[in-house]
Amino acid sequence: MQVWLSGVGLYASGLPDWQTSQPVLRGEVAWAAQPLGAVHLPLPPAERRRTSASTRVAWAAAVQALAASGLNGAGVNTVFACSGGDGAILHQLCEALASPTREVSPTSFHNSVHNAPAGYYSIAQRSQDPSTSLGAHPTALAAGLLEATLQAVTEQRPVLLVAYELAAPFPLAPHWPARHDFAVALLLTPLPGAKPLAQLTITLRDIATPMTTPMATAAAAAWQNPTAPAWQRQAAQDNRMADVLPLLSAQALGTPTTVRLDYLDNLDLEVAWRPQ
Repeated sequence: MQVWLSGVGLYASGLPDWQTSQPVLRGEVAWAAQPLGAVHLPLPPAERRRTSASTRVAWAAAVQALAASGLNGAGVNTVFACSGGDGAILHQLCEALASPTREVSPTSFHNSVHNAPAGYYSIAQRSQDPSTSLGAHPTALAAGLLEATLQAVTEQRPVLLVAYELAAPFPLAPHWPARHDFAVALLLTPLPGAKPLAQLTITLRDIATPMTTPMATAAAAAWQNPTAPAWQRQAAQDNRMADVLPLLSAQALGTPTTVRLDYLDNLDLEVAWRPQ
């Protein structure tokens, strides 16, 4: 399947937005860990106070990709992907249930729903377009990209993929698939449009099948790629959503690449990325 990239959003330590991150991804500026800035959703104050960190991080990446594409929230499908929800909210619920009163905060409870970030996004964008929320443990990035591509191709509509994962507090932290926060958003369209950023070819491959091009030296993840900078390998090892970094580096450099993302036990998702 082929789709076109119309916008990118990025929100992570040292990579606060796509524009700032490109020199880092090209190796022109050294990556340095930096605290993430505050994110404010365009919601009434009462609703905005109830948003969780995962909602705000997902929103920060999503609006960048939308703005870069020139599209607004109307007429764009969305796919939100993370491993399994909000670890901080789960921690709050577990603490409440372990307390003598067992009183669960209504705000924590409604933010524990897996599609809460998608719901707040829809409210903030005033969007009634279809939205899918996926949880696929460490392979959520591949699952989200496959779902977004399928929707773009079959429905002939633009689709915004938002893949995000936040660290969880102790004692969940050692068992959670993220050690730091990371969110990426890709605006995919079935046709190239006026100024496409890249062409993506998405293929399911048996894990035993050789890579289709000699330039595809990367294995499934950035942390398995010996040619990737050390900080990229560490980022992807600490948060599997950062597996997208080799693709974003190729976009920043303007060079084509092909990588495989872990998906199922016997299948990888092969992504051929061709900057335009």
